[in-house]
Amino acid sequence: MRIYLIAPAPDDKTDTAAETGMAGVKTPFTLSAAAGIVSVAAWLPLGTDIRICDEVGQQVDLGAAVNPVGLSINVSQVARGLDLARAFRRRNLPVMLGGAHVSLAPEILRGRADCLVIGAFETAAPDVAADLLAGALKPEYRCGKADMATMPLPRRDLSPNDRAIAGVVQTSRGCPFDGTFCDVIQYVGRKQRHKPPEKVLAEPDQLYRLGDREVSLSDDNFTVSRKRTRALPEALIGWNGSAGRDPVRFSTRISRDADLLALCNRAGLRQVFVGLEASAPAALAEANKRQNLHVDLIGECRKLVAAGLTIRRGLIVGFDHDDLGCFERQFAFAQALPVVGFNVSAPVAPYATPLYAEMKRAGRSVDADTHRVSAAGARLTNMLPAQMTREELAEGRARLKAALLAPDAALVRFEAYARTSGPPSQDIGRTAWVMPGARRHPLHELLPLMMKDKGTRRVILAVREMIAERPETGYDLTSTLTLDLSDCARAANRAEAPLEAAQ
Repeated sequence: MRIYLIAPAPDDKTDTAAETGMAGVKTPFTLSAAAGIVSVAAWLPLGTDIRICDEVGQQVDLGAAVNPVGLSINVSQVARGLDLARAFRRRNLPVMLGGAHVSLAPEILRGRADCLVIGAFETAAPDVAADLLAGALKPEYRCGKADMATMPLPRRDLSPNDRAIAGVVQTSRGCPFDGTFCDVIQYVGRKQRHKPPEKVLAEPDQLYRLGDREVSLSDDNFTVSRKRTRALPEALIGWNGSAGRDPVRFSTRISRDADLLALCNRAGLRQVFVGLEASAPAALAEANKRQNLHVDLIGECRKLVAAGLTIRRGLIVGFDHDDLGCFERQFAFAQALPVVGFNVSAPVAPYATPLYAEMKRAGRSVDADTHRVSAAGARLTNMLPAQMTREELAEGRARLKAALLAPDAALVRFEAYARTSGPPSQDIGRTAWVMPGARRHPLHELLPLMMKDKGTRRVILAVREMIAERPETGYDLTSTLTLDLSDCARAANRAEAPLEAAQ
């Protein structure tokens, strides 16, 4: 048996691609390595011949001599995943489908594959493995909630790790909060289950041996359990930069908690995604983001950055309380922050969420788009906005993204970030990306291309001056510049494409 495990590329070639891959480079890079397929591989029987493909950084071999094929898909990967399933089934190869969207919407995927894995694969892994060896896969496997403490080390040795900016370590599953547009709790649940710190540490240790010097901690809510939230950074402090290892730069999603900031810095946690969504109280209440109400969001972001955390922030436009002036208001809000990178999205109603049911009842759901959009996905949302058309929302969102990427606006935020950013507790610059003979960083390809444009050249030269003034923050500024240049390159590519190609 030779099994082919594939993480398909996202359907959308504009916004969702910004979450997964680099633009403006010839060598395909993924921002974060696909974690699902290497985790599944670890549960397969010893001696199984396993082939791995993360399509963001590799090309799928449609003629591969394999049997069976396993595809792990989320909502942004559905169309491409089904294309691949059809291609392999035409060769009479059995195809297994699993992943987040299979767990959310198995009814739309029945008949599209030979086998569906619904829920957390780990709980059905022994049965699947036995049936694979017997050549007798069942049409469906219904899975329960996985015990994070029993998970084996993922088979990252099977992946071309040099194509990933960061390795991914899953540290917990589940989130107690109830965002109306969040589909995570629908398939992983609201009760958090944590991987013990000693199990977590084995994974960055594995990634370090494979050459990774950036690690993304995948966590549905990093700070909800205060005891565990302190235990994990404390364990990382003891590991990071010790035993002759160079320091590793960690990233995760995080909420605001002043007590943890110094601890995170010492652990090497330098980059965080913060979903602030909006500044208007009505919009925050609508999104059930009540933890962001009655808070000085600008001041809290400055506090995070001053503690040494680089923020990549989520902005959402098109809430029911948003009129056509929301784009200008969000731009002004963004410009007041020491934050360079923004994911600008529109509300969507993911399948199986309370918001989807609400939009369906109200006659505001565009069902044809439901199974192909994500929060940072297709150009048009799958729900009808309250105070504008879908087209007006798409156009306003595009204008906001372009305004944020404009050199003058980006420089304002770069300067605020460089001025505010706290230094790392260790020399993060001493990593595999910058050492002689190291992996090739995408910035090496991006710089010559982006220096040709007058505006981006001005940003690049200004950031070089900022690094010269504060060399201790150079690695963070360089990483931030890399993502900004990739966003600019993607925007330039999109501007040259026909409108229908971006939908």
